[in-house]
Amino acid sequence: MSIAFYREAMLRGIQYIVGMFIFDMPPLLTVRNFIISQLFHVGKGLSLGNSCFFLCPHFEEVNKRLLLGDNISINRNVEIDYSGGVFIGNNVWISQNVLIETHEHVISKAPKSLWAIKRSQLVIEDEAWIGANVIILESVNRVGKGAVVAAGAVVVKDVPDMAIVGGVPAKNIGTRDKENEGNG
Repeated sequence: MSIAFYREAMLRGIQYIVGMFIFDMPPLLTVRNFIISQLFHVGKGLSLGNSCFFLCPHFEEVNKRLLLGDNISINRNVEIDYSGGVFIGNNVWISQNVLIETHEHVISKAPKSLWAIKRSQLVIEDEAWIGANVIILESVNRVGKGAVVAAGAVVVKDVPDMAIVGGVPAKNIGTRDKENEGNG
């Protein structure tokens, strides 16, 4: 077994322990956030719900970077695959039950164990809001500044700044009114 395997196993084990519901109590919530900030590059003001996991599937040391900005709120039951690299800006909200993928398997006639893995980097810009039950697939490289992804959306392409997207697959359903920003 490789060093990457053991490192990933250790990270998952620690995340499992501090991700337990008991750590939602205020004193222990601070412990959860502190421990996660020691394992990953995290800015100030992280709020992390229970059962959240930052994973690098396939235990490979490839673009293995996860950078979280300041004042990020990640609700419960969120899984972020950072094998392609994930950069989350400041003041981002990620609601419950979100799945973010930065890798996919390239389907071929070969046996599944021989399929190639394609990875891509994802940047979620400042002030974005990812709604509940959203899935963001490997084909997405950017969720724009101030963008809102509506609950239940499956995002398959980049989301522009200030866009509101929703549906399966996610499509543009509006834009945020820049004049009223912060007033509602």
